[in-house]
Amino acid sequence: MDSEIQHISDTALLVAAARASETKLEEGLVHDPYAALLAGERGIAIAQAGTPSRWRSFGIGLRSRFIDEFLTTELQTGMIDCVLSLGAGLDARPWRLPLPNSLRWVEVDFAPILDYKHSLLKDVKPHCHLERIAADVNEKDDRQGVFESAMGEGGRVLLLTEGLLFYLPAETVRHLAVEAAVCSRWIIDISPQSALLLSGGGDAMQKALELRHETRLEGSEILDVLRNNGWLAAASKTFMRDGAPFAIQRMTRNGWQPDPDSPRPLPNDPSGVWLFARPA
Repeated sequence: MDSEIQHISDTALLVAAARASETKLEEGLVHDPYAALLAGERGIAIAQAGTPSRWRSFGIGLRSRFIDEFLTTELQTGMIDCVLSLGAGLDARPWRLPLPNSLRWVEVDFAPILDYKHSLLKDVKPHCHLERIAADVNEKDDRQGVFESAMGEGGRVLLLTEGLLFYLPAETVRHLAVEAAVCSRWIIDISPQSALLLSGGGDAMQKALELRHETRLEGSEILDVLRNNGWLAAASKTFMRDGAPFAIQRMTRNGWQPDPDSPRPLPNDPSGVWLFARPA
């Protein structure tokens, strides 16, 4: 069994394996009954290869939980008609969340990863109207086609980019910040650079980070790009501020002690999940 991460799409297997680990825990931060199926033997092998990590599933579970909370709140307002998920990977929200039947959910990713996921979930009915588009967000024509498709039926679109922006070239992120102006909401995640969630991620996480583009934007740089292109920060849940109680609970429950050699983020570290909006 190949346990090496070779392509960006392989990170989706690692993320699914982490969600599966969280799902098994009584205090798990996310419940995804399809995660183990989606991760498969290879995803589990990738997660277990090399130096083990006790924090990777926690970090990914926390990110998933925060996004779920923002997404649920936005849908409850009745202001969202469509979710456009760029770099959807093996996200199972259309199947695992109680979404409105009338909601359009458009998944965008490379064809092989979308085909793989939908072949495994072909007998499971999603809770919303699900569409999928094979595209490369680094390609201008592909991005244009994606946004045109999402806006084709009108309505208000929420853009979701989970675990995506910090892998992309800076130029692509800047283009997205401009072109996504057709959307009314945008949920993004900001990854810590040297914090517990990454330094404790194990060999698999370090291998995944090596796939990031050399011109990638980090943390607050991504936030600045969005703000400079007319996006307003509406809310945030940071790993330091909002995730700390969950981390303390996990450590207490398992008797874990802090690693004195692990780098610590600053109290105002922006890493976490952010909700942006376009001005009215």
